[in-house]
This record gives sequence, C-alpha cells and structure tokens, in this order.
Amino acid sequence: MEILFYTCKKPDLVERVRTGLPELTVTLADTERELPEAIARADILVTANRPYNAAAARIIREHGKRLKLIHFTTSGIDMALEHGLPDNVPVTNSSGTHANRIAQHAFGLLLALTRSFNEAVEARKRHEWAHDALASSMISIEHATLVVIGLGSVGQEVARKAKAFDMRVIGISRSTSPLPNVDEIRPRGRLIETLAEADVVMTTTVYDETSHHLLNAEGIAALKPHAMIVNVARGQLIDEAAMIAALKARRIGGAGLDVMTIEPLPKDSPLWDLSNVVLTYHNAAAGGEGQSEPIFAIIRENVARLKSGQPLIKRVHGPERAR
Repeated sequence: MEILFYTCKKPDLVERVRTGLPELTVTLADTERELPEAIARADILVTANRPYNAAAARIIREHGKRLKLIHFTTSGIDMALEHGLPDNVPVTNSSGTHANRIAQHAFGLLLALTRSFNEAVEARKRHEWAHDALASSMISIEHATLVVIGLGSVGQEVARKAKAFDMRVIGISRSTSPLPNVDEIRPRGRLIETLAEADVVMTTTVYDETSHHLLNAEGIAALKPHAMIVNVARGQLIDEAAMIAALKARRIGGAGLDVMTIEPLPKDSPLWDLSNVVLTYHNAAAGGEGQSEPIFAIIRENVARLKSGQPLIKRVHGPERAR
C-alpha cells in the first residue's frame, strides 16, 4: 500500500511511518500541483484540516480513486467537511492526541487575563513598577465556577486541570453521563441558565451545524460582569460581534482567544486593540516532544485494521470499513 502525506508539517511522523510501517510506500506532496499524480497512486492519505481547501478537495475527489482511508493529524475536520470528502472513503482523525497541550494553553490564556499579564507587559514597556496598580485588578480563580462547553478529550483535560486550581466545574454536553473531575453535567438546553453561574466559560466542543454560535448574544448577556470567555476550539462557536460589543462595553471581564471567526484575524478587527483580550494564533496544540507518536499509533492500528477488514478507530466520517 502507498501512503501519501499532503503538506505534512510533522517530518518526525513521516519518518516514524517509514521505519515503523516498512510495508508501506511513503510519498510526499507539498503543493496542489503535485497532488493529482500523487493522490492517484495513494491508498492512504494523511493530511490536516487547514490545507484541505476547496482546490485540494476537488483534486482528492477526482483523482483519489484508490483511497481506502483519509487520516487527519488534527482533531477538527470542519474545513474538509465544508469543501467535500470523497464518497465511501473512511475518515479518521487524531482526537485526544493534542488534549493536554490545548488544555494547558486554555489555562495560559485564562491566567493571562486573571493575573493582568497584558497590563504587566505594558507597564514593563514604560519601565514602571506597577505593584499597587496591578494588585487591585488581579482575580483569583480559586473556588470559581468554570463552565466547560464540550466534554470530549480536551474538555475532560480542562476539567482535570481545573481541579488543581480548586475550581467548581460544570460541563455542557450532549451526554450527561458522569465524568471524573466534573461536578455536574448539564445538557445544551440548559446552557443559558448555566452561563449565569459562570465565572469562566471555556469552549472546547466540536464545531458543526449544531454548534454554530452556541455561545450567542443571549448567552453572553447572561454572563456575570466579571466573567471570562476562553476559546480554544473554533471561532464560529461564538457570536464574535456580540462578544466584541460586550468586551467594549465592559459587560464581561475579558476573553482569551486562540481561535477567531476569520483567520488570520483581519487587521481592522477590534480584537487586536481591546485591553481585556488576550490573543494567540490558533496554535494551542503546538509544542512538546513526541507529538507524533500517538498519531503514529492511530495510523499503525488502522493500517492493521484495513488489512483485516475490521472497523477503524477514531472514525469521524464515512463508512466504518474500507471498501
């Protein structure tokens, strides 16, 4: 079988597949020009959500007739779903492999907000010792109520870390089965009333047609004046215009955002200049050694399952088995 890596940013993963699955022929394609010929020979495609644009999607559908599996090194596949996946090809993802780093990043954003890091950086630029000025603006998250929207692998890791800060955790999820580190789980239908209890809201759920603007204007209006929003999932989960209006009017305490509705963030977006906003650049999953090993483990398991005709693990789209 031939495995194609399209615009793969993980050379260690490519090398791990070369050495760990020597029965596979490994090929690479880095541009759309290379893709038609390469995908025509491929049995397995490994790619990520971001490069799966409209042009790549068309080429993959038209030329990927041999494909038995598409694996995403990301958790999200929303761009692929938007632009179109081939019919009858199983699609798997790497959910859970980035959960710890994303949860770390979420708390980094939250601590930057609650411990006045933006203000500290600005005072440093002025060479100003701002001890008294900043002490009065800092907030402790000890015993604060954290509402986690989405209790997949990232949401559960957020809940686990929240307990180290002695927070109360309420989860919003389609499933209300009990989970470790979550004090209470409520259905989406109770989101608005739950937001009224929140000191911090973190969005960690998958984005699809059912979760568009899940945190909408009504939900933002329900938040306490000091409440913080942290988003490490997808920008479209939040009504960005309503959030910006609330931030400008200081109707909420602040927002820590790794994702935005439009990326890259337009240069005229008010989010760049709001002092109660901390921004990063959709890189919550970045960093750390050994990132590729858990992704390789998924690929290795699914290659074995392809050969034996068993259902695939981490399947998120298409049939359970290859045709």
